[in-house]
Amino acid sequence: MTSTSSLVSNTRVVRASYANKSAVTQANFRVEHLPDSIDLASVQPGELILRNLYLSLDPYVRFTLDEFGSDTPDSWRQLNQPFYGLGVAEIVASGHPRYPVGTLITINTGYEKYTRVSVPDDPTGSIDIRVLPKHARDESRGARLSHYVSVLGMNGLTAFAGLKQLGVQPGKTLFVSSASGAVGQIVGQLAKKQGLYVIGSAGSDDKVAALVSELHLDAAFNYKTESTRDALKRLAPKGIDYYLDLVGGVVLDTVLELINEHGRILSVGMISQENGKESYPLRNLKYIARRGVHIYGFIYWHYLQYYEDNSVDDTIRPLIESGEMVYRESVFEGIETAPEHFINMVNGKYAGKCIIKIADL
Repeated sequence: MTSTSSLVSNTRVVRASYANKSAVTQANFRVEHLPDSIDLASVQPGELILRNLYLSLDPYVRFTLDEFGSDTPDSWRQLNQPFYGLGVAEIVASGHPRYPVGTLITINTGYEKYTRVSVPDDPTGSIDIRVLPKHARDESRGARLSHYVSVLGMNGLTAFAGLKQLGVQPGKTLFVSSASGAVGQIVGQLAKKQGLYVIGSAGSDDKVAALVSELHLDAAFNYKTESTRDALKRLAPKGIDYYLDLVGGVVLDTVLELINEHGRILSVGMISQENGKESYPLRNLKYIARRGVHIYGFIYWHYLQYYEDNSVDDTIRPLIESGEMVYRESVFEGIETAPEHFINMVNGKYAGKCIIKIADL
């Protein structure tokens, strides 16, 4: 067991109240400052103490603000406890031989400066730790450490594995909703690399323009000023072959009406149904049977093999370093700012990935 014998102060963001069916507000969060609250020398066998460097803000965390009816673990929905999200962390005290001090990892960590976690003896246990490659520290060629909670992390894995699950073929038409978001912008660019005709939607004219001029999608539209049905009939007169769904609701219902025979849909997210909004009743389910449509659900941890065999890193990092892939991140300083930026993120105010920088490496 190795550790550094010292006390460190922690700052954390805890769940102050539930939002349930209401919109998230600052009242649902509380920032706590805890002087000298972490003793690095107190690490126990099987434990790690983490210094969190970057924290991903993701829409799915909204479900942890529902007291009931959520499929998130109860431990993630407790009042007066830190929120959890994917983060890049440095191990600063270790009671586990597989994870020495100084190792960089991604892990579901707390909305806080320091987090204590227990590592199961079984390496296939429930805790999700990814040891980052040594070159993750090298930011000299354009890939940044923050990318490991975005384009080289869960978002990149989702895009990479999602296109594999859809079994996309060159020359076909793919529609991706929320195309300027954390996952959508990667999906669109990878699909273009694979020879597809790609249509994206976004919620502002600036985002739409960037999808075509910067990400080089074939076409894009503003779903707030043009209905998805009208836009897709205009931009894809021969129909949609693949739909990577990040929003659900009326957009999914519209695609079911317009999708081609044997079309494929991958359901990744339902952001239109989050932040207290009522579920949308799908009306076009009949087309699934009539056209032999395949619909797949996606959970990223079913595809962790693409981390283990370096497929995500080997595919996407060279594109970032060469400038062939553009990736937008909105990075904000300080764990204390997480509530404000989480609220803005679920309300669609940011383009790309929303990340909190907690500390320098």
